[in-house]
Amino acid sequence: MTYLDLWPALLTGKDEVFHLAHEGKVRNITLINITVLGILFGLSNLFVALRISPDLPMQGKFALITPTLFSVMGIVYMFVALAGFCLIYWAAAKAFGGPGGFGLVMDLIGLSAIPFWLLAPLLNYYKNFRSSESMSLVILLPIVLAFAWSFKLIRQSMIAGQGISEGKATLAVACMWIFSISSV
Repeated sequence: MTYLDLWPALLTGKDEVFHLAHEGKVRNITLINITVLGILFGLSNLFVALRISPDLPMQGKFALITPTLFSVMGIVYMFVALAGFCLIYWAAAKAFGGPGGFGLVMDLIGLSAIPFWLLAPLLNYYKNFRSSESMSLVILLPIVLAFAWSFKLIRQSMIAGQGISEGKATLAVACMWIFSISSV
């Protein structure tokens, strides 16, 4: 599978993509996904900060410095958040009969991170600006769709990457989401 073939397979959660994690061939894709996620989350934080405090420096040299700082902090934050999510995934995989393996789990989570490109910034925006009911509904639909997409990809990563049955993987991912949401 070439890298060009890999991206459509990532979007749909094809088994072949998650099998590549066992071979250690997707670490760079994992890092790219997490970095893009961090940049998007950081820029959504910048947007929130600009809405809250319009006097944030954005002229001259700060037009480059400020977005860069927000992007770097978003990357750091997402690496830390996904490291925690990897621990939850690892525990669920082990509990439901998968081999675990932190490097493998990190690759599987990183491969499943594309829906979070939408989910993290949308949740950030929703959390800070749910001012009107109509706007809340407009934002809520893409959040629900991105959540369902992420659930599907993470479940598929458990099935293909950890060798867990579909029923156990569904239950494991549901437990992961319940734990993650309740901890937030």
